[in-house]
Amino acid sequence: MSNLNIYNKLKTPPKEALKTINAGRLKGMTDIKPQWRILVMTETFGACGIGWYYDNVHYEYKEVSNGEVICNCRLNLYVKIDNEWSKPIFGTGGSKLTAKESSGLYNSDEAEKMSMTDALSVAMKALG
Repeated sequence: MSNLNIYNKLKTPPKEALKTINAGRLKGMTDIKPQWRILVMTETFGACGIGWYYDNVHYEYKEVSNGEVICNCRLNLYVKIDNEWSKPIFGTGGSKLTAKESSGLYNSDEAEKMSMTDALSVAMKALG
């Protein structure tokens, strides 16, 4: 598989893989559904853990001045092409562990999952 074949296959998700962001500062923009990214990675490289994988997952928490806590994730993504593993493809992502809402502070039990999904998405963008 040539370099551009991989890039071109991964660069443009189908319309059904896009979701509209309905709130916040990104309202009206679109995001790619994470499950589509996993599907296309599996189609392109094979099952997770066999044709692609990630490791060195590291979380860091930062408290900001308004009481919010940010959960950042860093990881390395690897893909196998022609039976050879890539060098690490770095990804970083983030989410709020504690968010300030109108009713007060809200703690999310999904902050690590969301920041890891974000980090994987960032790493996968380097492929296409």
